[in-house]
Amino acid sequence: MLTTSKIHQNYRPVLLTVGITIILWLGSKWYFQDWFENPYKYPAKFSSLIATVLMCWCIVLSARLRRIEDYFGGLDKVYQIHKRLGKWAFYLIVAHPVFLAFDRLPSVVDFLRRLWFLPVEGDRYIAGHNLGVTALLLMAALVTVTLWVKIPYHRWKKAHEWFGLVLVVIIAHIVYVDRDVSSYPLLGLWMSGLLAVALACFVHIRFLYRFLGPKFPYRVANIDRQGDILEITFEPEQKKMDFRPSQFVYLVVNKEGITPEPHPYSIACGYNLESRFKLGIKKSGDHTRSLDRLEKGDSVTVYGPYGHFSDRFLSAERDCVFIGGGIGITPFLGMWHIALHSEVRLSPAESPQWLKKLHPESISTWKSPRVALFYVCITEDQASFDDDIRNEVIVSRFKGFKSFEERGHHYELYLAARQGLISAQYIDRQVAGGVVERNIFLCGPSPMVVALIKQFEELGVPKDQIITEDFNLLY
Repeated sequence: MLTTSKIHQNYRPVLLTVGITIILWLGSKWYFQDWFENPYKYPAKFSSLIATVLMCWCIVLSARLRRIEDYFGGLDKVYQIHKRLGKWAFYLIVAHPVFLAFDRLPSVVDFLRRLWFLPVEGDRYIAGHNLGVTALLLMAALVTVTLWVKIPYHRWKKAHEWFGLVLVVIIAHIVYVDRDVSSYPLLGLWMSGLLAVALACFVHIRFLYRFLGPKFPYRVANIDRQGDILEITFEPEQKKMDFRPSQFVYLVVNKEGITPEPHPYSIACGYNLESRFKLGIKKSGDHTRSLDRLEKGDSVTVYGPYGHFSDRFLSAERDCVFIGGGIGITPFLGMWHIALHSEVRLSPAESPQWLKKLHPESISTWKSPRVALFYVCITEDQASFDDDIRNEVIVSRFKGFKSFEERGHHYELYLAARQGLISAQYIDRQVAGGVVERNIFLCGPSPMVVALIKQFEELGVPKDQIITEDFNLLY
């Protein structure tokens, strides 16, 4: 089952396009004095127009376009908006035929008949009606499978790809019905533009992304198996990938016994000039368990990287608090490593400008913020990365926890079964100097993240100092 985050996202561009659509529709109705006699047609048309706009946005947001990701603040935010808009579009599409059939009441039989396929008998409008019913049924089936039923990832992804067919059927429905969108020039031009952009984005992500996307050939350099955790290090075969800690990549493995669909995983290390990177993968599903078949030297394809979670940490403008719940700890591992280690860095004079901009942590003048990391698990046996996190402290320049704490850093494994739900008040007490002046980074289950955001705001932490990663964005 796919979950939708309760964290607020930026919907301004979506609302703007919806507003323009409604203004063009009502303006056209007024200009042509083409008002409906049936009052139920107004909410019916209103819902169909907005649903179409939201469907277009859903497809655009799924295309993994860099400018879209940058605007919304990360691909995790983009996909959360995508999921919510998909739900809203479905509800509105359902409302469209219901309002159109309202004038058949009080006859329930006629009302229900109007919601189903009708004999065409050469009538173009009825043919368009039947296409609309087809689009509704297709979308209902796909939304149910992709949002509300838990199925294996590769089947979920295959089902998701059929949304392009829904878009094509909607376009055919608009053409055959030949009503408002086709009748009003400005509205028709606007909607045609939105549909064309959406169709181009679908073709890009469905057919062209595998060739044109940001892909890099890598191979397995090392595999460390610890219980149900795989720590896999990859090295470039040819072109090197430029990445930041906490970003995520889509991993594609072409090996017998491992499904070839791209899966997203967080990078669990810092940037290095060799462009080697590590993924920490918990074996929790069919695909992640099948990755146990990987061996040293196996070739893989990596798409990405995506995400902006570490940007504020790397800017070193404030000290930081990291809170990772469960597998949500993985985006913090790379930042944690950078905070604790002073590897050989380049002097500003010998560093190219692009390196200073993208990787300030690689320059000798960069000073890490003080970091307090809270690893939140229910029980200790679920804390698969606790040993790795502690080992980073032991082998760091601090040479152990005493010097590490004296410098102002902090680490704590928080066990909810023993200590109860973690709270912002508890974290504030544990962090030297409190949290109000720090940047707060959150990644984990949505209920935990939403509750902590509210609590931190009540403590006086400004909203712009709270940074979230919606790691449950994909599946």
